[in-house]
Amino acid sequence: MERIKLSFGEQMRILLPYAYHNIKEQVVIVAPVCLYLVAFQIIILRFGLDKIGWMVGGISMVIMGLAFFLEGVKIGLVPIGETVGNTLPKRSSGKTILLFAFVLGVLAAFGEPVIGSLQQAGSSLQESHSPLLYKLLKGKPYFLIFTVAFGVGVAVVIGTMRFLYGWSLKPIVLPLIGIGIILTIVASRNQHLKEAIGLAWDTGAVIVGPVLCPLVLALGLGVCRATGRGDGGMAGFGMVALISIIPITMVVILTFVLSFIDQGHAAAAGAAAHHATSEVAAAPSMLAMMKDSVLLGVQAILPIFTFLFVVMRFFLKEKGIPMPQLVLAVFFAIVGLFLFNFGLAVGLSELGNQVGDTLPNAFLADAKPPIDAAAPIYGTAWGKVIVVVFAVILGYGATLAEPAFNVLGQQVEDVTQGAFKKNLFSQAVALGVGVGAGLGIVSLLYNIDLLYLLLPPYALLLVLTIFNEEKYVNIAWDGGAVTTGPVTVPLKLAIGLSLSSATGAGEGFGVLALASAYPVLNILLLGLYIKLRTPREAVEAQ
Repeated sequence: MERIKLSFGEQMRILLPYAYHNIKEQVVIVAPVCLYLVAFQIIILRFGLDKIGWMVGGISMVIMGLAFFLEGVKIGLVPIGETVGNTLPKRSSGKTILLFAFVLGVLAAFGEPVIGSLQQAGSSLQESHSPLLYKLLKGKPYFLIFTVAFGVGVAVVIGTMRFLYGWSLKPIVLPLIGIGIILTIVASRNQHLKEAIGLAWDTGAVIVGPVLCPLVLALGLGVCRATGRGDGGMAGFGMVALISIIPITMVVILTFVLSFIDQGHAAAAGAAAHHATSEVAAAPSMLAMMKDSVLLGVQAILPIFTFLFVVMRFFLKEKGIPMPQLVLAVFFAIVGLFLFNFGLAVGLSELGNQVGDTLPNAFLADAKPPIDAAAPIYGTAWGKVIVVVFAVILGYGATLAEPAFNVLGQQVEDVTQGAFKKNLFSQAVALGVGVGAGLGIVSLLYNIDLLYLLLPPYALLLVLTIFNEEKYVNIAWDGGAVTTGPVTVPLKLAIGLSLSSATGAGEGFGVLALASAYPVLNILLLGLYIKLRTPREAVEAQ
């Protein structure tokens, strides 16, 4: 076919509206959350913001970075992933499919932009105060990253086997959650291990994102079609739930392994703390942050693109791969991750840190220098209530702002044939996120052990999973897994860590885990309600 030649002006008239739409989509996600934080800081907490120019520039880079990154995923990863997902199950044996699934899960986990958020959260940790967390997030972060990636790979394998053999999700989820709870209780009895429990449960909340979701869903749908189960509305559901559950147990196991290998480390760090005056981490230079952001982007994107290209070109012998499009996709994804990570470091995390540092002044006197308040702004009791309400609104509003979340709501309505309306699903999940985030802040404000808030809902989830229909189990666990995005994760982490530093309660992790548990609880409760409401004749007709 003859190429159509366009002038530069004609090209811009085509590209600019498309680019504007993509950037506007990210602005709709990022801007309301940031404006809410700014308004709360100025109006409710009565404090201004420092480094406004840096924050505005950083947040703008986050917006542009997400737009570039998602465009690279859309024009590169998704088409290749769909092609491989549709072709591989038809041409390969079960063992080959499972090997591919494992490698895909591991590499896709490395490509998730929110993985960097956990490392950003650990940048202020001190080794003498939290030796295990310091090692996981700052000292040797690749221990944590490789463990999470391995857990995702195992989850994708189990999810693929489930599609291949038509397994129910219930007998898989129940023992996995049970094992995670038992290991968590055992770890909580050891003070050295206890500090990392919140982080372990948070990893399950942050790992599901814009890279993993489309790739594993494409693989799941391809396997379902190859096995003759692709026509059902539930094809592909349940894979995301496993990805969010298995890494939790893997990270808890990692804490046991590290503690066993390095038993004397915590004691040595504690002894050294008595002789050390203070540990002041050197702030990284701007050039160093830029270099790290570029390296993170290259390390995250090149392996997954290369792997999918090699499988499609040399194993499946697919021809006609549009190389210019693929190269452009890689470029967009790397540039996007660079902008996102750099903007996160200089803008978004800075906003979260400033709001988190100021929040204690609502309920504590002289919470943080240079603030000279002689008394809490709203008194101790009411100040804490205001902070909890702030967290509930942040969790609720940020969830409803996610465009991908609204798409899932429509899929749920279609799958349940209108029994579970899109708006009902959205409200149930958003309220669950808000309540969970609020309870996470409650644990920090009132110095409540995280386990007392984390384990009861998960224990109840086990019971509700047993008595619910299979489709609602799939919807619920998937719905809870997609509630955290690349914007809300760093903000909630920064606020939680700042509050924990001011109150001296815990390490600040666990808020994201609670924000993921209560949406699942809400959907399972609604599933039981719909089941009881539905006339028996209608159930039998189905």
